[in-house]
Amino acid sequence: MRDVGIVMPVYKQDPNYLELALRSVLQQTYGNFYLVIVSDGAPSDTVEVIQKVTKGDERVHLILKEKNEGVAKTLNIGFDHFMQLDEVKYFTWVSSDNFYYPTYVEKLRNALNTAPDNVGLAYSSFRHIDDNGDFLKEPNFEKFYKYQDQPKESLLDFCFIGTSFMYKKEIAAMIEGYKLEPVEDYEYWLRLTDHCEIVYIPEALMHYRTNSPLSVSAQLRNSKEEHRRWRYAFNLARQEARNRRKVPFLLTIIYPVLDGKEGTIEKLEQLLEQTFSNFKLIIIDRSFDKTAINVLQHIEDPRIKFLNLPGITERESIIEGMKEADTPFALIYGKGNFPSSPSMLNNFIIQVSQLQVNDFAMVDHNDFNAGKRLIISKEAPVFGNLYKTEKLKEILSI
Repeated sequence: MRDVGIVMPVYKQDPNYLELALRSVLQQTYGNFYLVIVSDGAPSDTVEVIQKVTKGDERVHLILKEKNEGVAKTLNIGFDHFMQLDEVKYFTWVSSDNFYYPTYVEKLRNALNTAPDNVGLAYSSFRHIDDNGDFLKEPNFEKFYKYQDQPKESLLDFCFIGTSFMYKKEIAAMIEGYKLEPVEDYEYWLRLTDHCEIVYIPEALMHYRTNSPLSVSAQLRNSKEEHRRWRYAFNLARQEARNRRKVPFLLTIIYPVLDGKEGTIEKLEQLLEQTFSNFKLIIIDRSFDKTAINVLQHIEDPRIKFLNLPGITERESIIEGMKEADTPFALIYGKGNFPSSPSMLNNFIIQVSQLQVNDFAMVDHNDFNAGKRLIISKEAPVFGNLYKTEKLKEILSI
């Protein structure tokens, strides 16, 4: 019985990468699978490579789409095909530029087959290679193994599952298909894990090609606008998952602004690049003609709310923003050298979570790394410091 269904979406691809990927799938130690290759408007020479490599293999089914419509729709076509085959119990999908170890299917399937019934997704580690197939420098591969070994709740903060995975058809049938590009896989894992647990295999089962010129990741790296589109989708997926699971915001950030100049934009970009994401951001435009809103609204993020309050003072804008704060913690943003790194806000939150609830009023970002972490402040609010919301409201007499 062929109980594993594999989908490979293909658009434009280096023929050498494509052939290597195809052969690595066809030569799996566990051979009881179907492979559906969906050509997403791929050029004729790409289709010819597919037909040449897979010729005569009855496990392979090629679907030709004339129009390029993206990875999500292409995956859904492949998995819709498998939904009609009762013998298929496990799903995975593979990229056309990666290389899969011979035991990729066998070990992922075995992990699901032997796991408790509530486990619906298995995933493993992988090795990074460049466009020449050479391993990238990984100074501490064991650390990467441990990084990936996370409870499913951690998916709300970052995607540790990566590119080596398999999941149960019965769980996939409980949710809609892939949709939110270019984070269609991450967003799918979040919805899938609303209904199941996960299991990790702490070994590499494939090579992930990070610098493939035709890959989506390459496009994201080479375009600011594409990166912003990715970041918006990434944060939207996380926020929608938190809403489904009724996880409230932990932090309110108040950002008073007077203009939409480069410095203001750069500050916003630095904040949105923070690894910690469970915050809502209140941007108060103090300009008389919505100068800031007109510019900043084009840098989309699902956690942002704009307040248009022309002509008010900075302190008044902070007070108005804090009226929106219904979270345990608050932070005033926009001045000083905070954040000094993408992980600084996350480090703040980790430090605070280790403290007793009544231990502090404020954490000072200037002294954070020097060990002077707890400051009781009754003065004017300081930009870039983490406050208990109730204490900051006392300081502001709200």
